Amino acid sequence: MFFILSKIVALFLKPLNLMLITGLIAWLAKRQRLKKIAFRAVIVQFLVFTNPWLISVLGGWWETGQRSPADLTQPYEVGIVLGGYTESLTASPPGLPTFSRSGNRLSTALLLYQTGKIRRLLLSGGSGRIIGKEQIEADLIHDYLLQMGVPDSAIWVEDRSRNTRENALYSEILVDSLAPGARCLLISSAWHLRRASANFERAGLPCDTFGTDFFKENSQGNLLRWLEPDWKALLKWECLIKEWVGYLCV
Repeated sequence: MFFILSKIVALFLKPLNLMLITGLIAWLAKRQRLKKIAFRAVIVQFLVFTNPWLISVLGGWWETGQRSPADLTQPYEVGIVLGGYTESLTASPPGLPTFSRSGNRLSTALLLYQTGKIRRLLLSGGSGRIIGKEQIEADLIHDYLLQMGVPDSAIWVEDRSRNTRENALYSEILVDSLAPGARCLLISSAWHLRRASANFERAGLPCDTFGTDFFKENSQGNLLRWLEPDWKALLKWECLIKEWVGYLCV
């Protein structure tokens, strides 16, 4: 029930959906005062949700796990890689996953494994769909890592979870059964780690964190870019709003 409810709530947290709803109110409202308020609200929403500077600042404030591989002086027994970094709707050939922006979660975990910073990879991620079917992400990436030369003995698969809450619950069960007391490193997008870490703490599996896929950006001397509306900011806002609401529900 919690899973289905969270999916429904998420629909109303997307900036584009909020703008669409407000726009419909502006269009359908019979009272001129309400129509003007809704129209102005659409403009404000557009300016806020497409501004790259604002989302960069908020992202930098919210993100955690900012570490370099060189900061890891003691190897971890397990690196837990949270799912959500493949594009399940793309018509990719079998055995060739298509990675989203969050693909840095996997590439970073693979780098840490190959440099001896983590000894095992725990892939946590099942299917988050309510309707329809899709290939289980953790199983897909398990096969991908085998092709990349990672031995099967170094890959643990948790393929039942549908959200971050279940990532934590099922990962705790797996680690407790295979390596109780193991030092774990939680690897995910920096904007996701604060909520994810709280869920793992609550599940009884406290982890150190390692962030990837940062929202905070540098201007590189071009301050004008902060003024130009950016559609990517919409996607970042969608992620951040979901994280804030989810964090309150941990």
